[in-house]
Amino acid sequence: MARRSVSIRTKNYSRFKGVDFSTDPSLVDDSRSPWAPNIIADMGGMPEKRPGWRVILNGNSDERINGLYSVEFKGKKHLICHRCNMLFEWDESGYIDELRYDLPDERSSAVYMGGYLWIFTGEKLFRYDGESAVAAEDIAYIPLTVISASPSDGGGVAYEGINYLSSKQRIGYLADGKAKTYKLPYEDIEIEISVRVNGKDVTDCTVDYSKGTVTFAEAPSAPLVGAEDNVFITFSKKLEGYSDRINKCRVATVWGVGGASDRIIASGNPDYPNYDFTCAFNDGTYWSDTDYQVIGTAQTSIVGYRRIGEYLAIIKEDNGQDSTVFIRSSGLSEDGSAVWSTKPCLSGAGAVSRFGFGNIDDEQLFITGSGIYALTTNSLTSERIVQNRSARIDPKLIKENLSDAVSISFDGAYMVFVDGRVYGLDGKQQRSYPSRADTSFLYECFYWDNIPARVVMKLVENGKEYLYFGTKDGRICKLNTDIDGLTKFNDGGDPIRAVWSTKADDDGDPMILKTLLKKGNAVTIKPYTRSSATIYLRTDKDAVEWEAASGTMDIFNWEDIDFARFTFNSNDAPSEIPLNRKVKNYKRLQFVIVNDTANEGFGVYGIVKHFVTGNFAKK
Repeated sequence: MARRSVSIRTKNYSRFKGVDFSTDPSLVDDSRSPWAPNIIADMGGMPEKRPGWRVILNGNSDERINGLYSVEFKGKKHLICHRCNMLFEWDESGYIDELRYDLPDERSSAVYMGGYLWIFTGEKLFRYDGESAVAAEDIAYIPLTVISASPSDGGGVAYEGINYLSSKQRIGYLADGKAKTYKLPYEDIEIEISVRVNGKDVTDCTVDYSKGTVTFAEAPSAPLVGAEDNVFITFSKKLEGYSDRINKCRVATVWGVGGASDRIIASGNPDYPNYDFTCAFNDGTYWSDTDYQVIGTAQTSIVGYRRIGEYLAIIKEDNGQDSTVFIRSSGLSEDGSAVWSTKPCLSGAGAVSRFGFGNIDDEQLFITGSGIYALTTNSLTSERIVQNRSARIDPKLIKENLSDAVSISFDGAYMVFVDGRVYGLDGKQQRSYPSRADTSFLYECFYWDNIPARVVMKLVENGKEYLYFGTKDGRICKLNTDIDGLTKFNDGGDPIRAVWSTKADDDGDPMILKTLLKKGNAVTIKPYTRSSATIYLRTDKDAVEWEAASGTMDIFNWEDIDFARFTFNSNDAPSEIPLNRKVKNYKRLQFVIVNDTANEGFGVYGIVKHFVTGNFAKK
């Protein structure tokens, strides 16, 4: 009887991309992984271990970090930290310059405008100038609210709006040379008043605070020429709740006419959830009570803003009924003042985190309850719409408490930090289009753990980006992207467990049994001065994966010699770890490649397996 020839089949896994949590581990694409924690694509798109992080500044475990900010004054970078109720400047040498101790112990936000850093705490607005941080209300602009007022009955012409941040106002009067008593717009004014007549301070007058009048010993003379105001009275009248409208804001962006960066738009006041307020041109100490807008209904709060060219997108919560995205445009009136126009854009896909906004290139992204969405433009209708960009990680992402998530755009990626984990969209890899009939696309994704970030900050110096984060136990940490050697591969001294898994592969037929040959199977590992990997296998018959092989791939380096693993190998080409294990009668087989050793690099270039097929599976 003739012997049946056995055909050896080969399967290569290569051209790796990212993780895919959106489907069963047996159904993902060959190039993606159903489980690959702490892996990031290298410059060539191949998976490698992410950089670790180190502690830059320690703190008390009960003093959480609420904000990290970078700002430049006169060519010098200043790093600002909001820890617990304290605001201080710091640097990596351990220097600390304490600025204030009266901030609320909640996460804050900040914007740069007009040469200052403006810090919104939800309790008070502060201005930092590179040396000190002062409450904006303590240095607030005093507006000239009325001009051409009549001494006897007040009146006049409204000029500047009342400043939400200041109880003080100025009134301009046109003296007639007869009236001694000047009437203010309010009664029961506060005991704080100043008077100027013809450009000089005057004290020879009597104030009736309850009636709101100022009486001069002699009637101020009428102006000699023209009809310009020559009597100016500054007084204080606190209007209930006015300062809180700005001080309680927790969200801000910088925007202006034509998309300029000369005004702060602030919102997030829980008492006015659908209001936003605009400061004066380049002046965050002046917030006119006439310069606000009501965005949609009060049932949903404004969560954040994104700039789209000369437009401003306003993103609200989603209640399933009202618009969630509004678009604001700008222009100038006939008198040259700025005017805003806001219109609803769409409903659905509302934001869930005040700190969950970012971008990849010019595409604006934000976190919703159903994933990460992008603000985009429909090419057919030119209407603003939103599209999901994170479908491959959404099943895991949306189970997180996303209201606490923070995000940042860093090194070509958009990264979401929540409860020690990172969900990332990789803007450096090629985008994929799930459907040829659809113009929407998805980013390749990555997933990290053991990143205890409560707040995050990006610092740019000499064209390079650096990532810092603050923790809930008071530490300031830095991602080790600035370290060239292998010491970058640890998290505060602890090992990083990096894994790349293939799918549970049935090789196209789940009802045919296969046998992995003892020879011809290997994992190709990226070269490093010091690296190792353990290869685990899992079949449909196994409850857990089991170790099939392990190996080290060290390269000789005079600057990094470990006599326990001494090698003369100087070849920096990729190397293989062979399996040399036979696996019989499986339907599906999964490779799991692991490196969990501190200060070792790790990357996977490819996997090859040789197998033969056998009988039909019985179940």
